[in-house]
Amino acid sequence: MGLFRRKVETRQSQFIVPSEILRDQDYSNTTVTPETALRLSAVWACVRLLADSVSSLPLDAYRGDEEISLPPLLVSPSAGWSRTEFVYAAMVSLLLRGNAYGMITARSGPRLTPSQVELVNPDDLSVTVLQDGSVAYRYKGRLVDREDLWHVRAFPYPGSPVGLSPIAYAAETIGLGLATVRFGRAFFTQGAAPSGLLTMESTLSQEDADALKERLKRTQRGTRDPLIVSGDGVKWESMSIAPEESQFVESRRLGVAEIARTFGVPPELVGGESGGSLTYANVEQRASDFVRYSLTPWIVRLEDAIGTLLPRGQSVKFNVNALLRGTTLERYQAHEIALRAGFLSVDEVRALEDLPVLRQPASPSGARAPLTAVEGGAS
Repeated sequence: MGLFRRKVETRQSQFIVPSEILRDQDYSNTTVTPETALRLSAVWACVRLLADSVSSLPLDAYRGDEEISLPPLLVSPSAGWSRTEFVYAAMVSLLLRGNAYGMITARSGPRLTPSQVELVNPDDLSVTVLQDGSVAYRYKGRLVDREDLWHVRAFPYPGSPVGLSPIAYAAETIGLGLATVRFGRAFFTQGAAPSGLLTMESTLSQEDADALKERLKRTQRGTRDPLIVSGDGVKWESMSIAPEESQFVESRRLGVAEIARTFGVPPELVGGESGGSLTYANVEQRASDFVRYSLTPWIVRLEDAIGTLLPRGQSVKFNVNALLRGTTLERYQAHEIALRAGFLSVDEVRALEDLPVLRQPASPSGARAPLTAVEGGAS
């Protein structure tokens, strides 16, 4: 028995596109990797949408139930990287490879808590399970102390120390999308289907036919000058694409929906079709569903992972209120209810609306002076 029992994470997949769809072209074999997957606009849109949405959220730190100032780690997690860039890169790594890794390069405080974490390419990490069940991490072949490694799994799987790669498991869907794009490009740039047919009653010599063909080609490119041909019974007939040859358009449309489903994103947010008419009410509901079902799992996963880098008793929370804010009327109605019930003050309501607090300076006569806005928020 060998020393290691290896857990292998799929880095790329070979997908064979059915020849009846792509007419046995040489591009029917499509290799799917995280890099090639991003060339498909639907994958790029899903990754960008989720990474942008999560990384742009405000992040708050807590000690128990008390909100505290952000520790230095959360202000600038890596050298030369802002928190927004750090979270964005971690999300991209999770979405494309199923894992995000960071090397803890600096510690501070009496408990030597991490103060700098440098994200690394997951492809440079190899993860093995030793015979005794322990897990060994190697970065570019060098053994890494687990205490110096920050590891976040996107899709944990029982018995595996790494998360599942979405790109590897959706390789067939993504591969079909990539191959369809290549087929469309080749069909419209190199396809044998002519744009039209020029016919005439009289018989042409081969030399005259070639000359007419060249003249026609010149009018079909560049400035598209009008074609004028003298002769008896000359007729131009435009040729459209046959329905069976245009099915790749429908394939691309369905591919967007399938990829959006893989990443848990509503298709209409990445340029796909919603499957029904969208009204103001259900657009707002879908925005709420996007936060609840698409973003919340990633937010909770990152909150837990970032919390492991903080001193004991501290935690973080992404603030999704900005994404869930309703219309002005709805917010003001909710504020009115909160003020009447007494569980929010005027200053707290104004803070929710990003407005300065109000203060009532005392007057010499003892009467209340008019309320004035004070910049800088509540003290």
